[in-house]
Amino acid sequence: MQATENSGNPDLPRVAVTGAGGLVGSYLVKYLSARGYSVRAIVRAPGRPEHLIACIEAASRAKKDVDLKIGDVNDSASLLDTFRECQVVVHAAGNVDPYGSRDAIFKTNVEGTKTTLSAARAAGCKQFIHLSSLSVITGQGDQFDVNESAPLCYCGENYADSKVAAEEALDIEIKTPGINITIVRPGFIYGPYEKTWMPRLIESIRTGKAALIDGGKKETNVINVENLCRAIEGAMNNPAAFGQRYNLTDGQKISKKMLFDTISEALKLPRVTRVVPSAVAKPFFNLVSLVAPMLPVETQRKLARYSRAAYRLVGVNQGFSIAKAEKELGYTDRVPFVQGMKDALSTFSANSGVIANGATGLAGAGNKSQ
Repeated sequence: MQATENSGNPDLPRVAVTGAGGLVGSYLVKYLSARGYSVRAIVRAPGRPEHLIACIEAASRAKKDVDLKIGDVNDSASLLDTFRECQVVVHAAGNVDPYGSRDAIFKTNVEGTKTTLSAARAAGCKQFIHLSSLSVITGQGDQFDVNESAPLCYCGENYADSKVAAEEALDIEIKTPGINITIVRPGFIYGPYEKTWMPRLIESIRTGKAALIDGGKKETNVINVENLCRAIEGAMNNPAAFGQRYNLTDGQKISKKMLFDTISEALKLPRVTRVVPSAVAKPFFNLVSLVAPMLPVETQRKLARYSRAAYRLVGVNQGFSIAKAEKELGYTDRVPFVQGMKDALSTFSANSGVIANGATGLAGAGNKSQ
């Protein structure tokens, strides 16, 4: 499906976006098309993601150049065809399924990244922008104003470790001529209809199961999806970004308590007041994470709030420097946390964090991507 007229700005690159059915991918398609870019939205399944179709139809009415293509990150031939005539590939596809096997997650996030890069190079694309994660340098320990020079860190969490392995693979490819590689590392991404972590946190707050570890004083590393899109645009066709990686957050010191309180106030839920020391919480989360994979999937879903990833969100100080992105990507004009979270939470209800008004969600592939 394609917009009726090609009115993309010829001075801007044509951009291919993998994982376009997900939160980041779909938002990026909408964001770039509104900015005048010609965009190719790539999804794995031949279905019709309603929110993405709506975006393309809106682009058509505005005479923007957006088209939808089918492509699988583990199928080089399908990607090669979709990447032709594109100058930039933004690789937003990825698997963050908390119940997925390590092999399945690595197949998509590591092998799929290699395949996607190879296809982009073969298609003659000029730049490959890889969506990584700040989890690659977080581990399970506190971080304070950490910059991009921090070493990659395997932590035993399937998703985070897959992103480490993907970056290690790209480190080799960065030195290979033929395509320019840029790596962006967002923190916990939030936005309208986010489905990966916000619904679980809302449910924990609603049911009184949420707790402030060490009083909630530690810093979190969230980023609004709009801000992430702005940083990605800043990296596109930017020679300063070639061969580089960038830490990305909202750029504000947001404590765990502020995050919890913002959610509670927006959804009219009681504030979280229960406090648990990290000396008690961390061993418990680790134990549950070890036992959960041996239990039925439905039980794993109920225990997801006690995963290692969940502990990173609520119990680890996540202080990261974004000075490099500010300087080299011009990442200074950002949506403030309070406004971004307000917009995101307007799409949720207080009832178990479900999407408000029966709207179609935007997450799936790009947070849990094709």
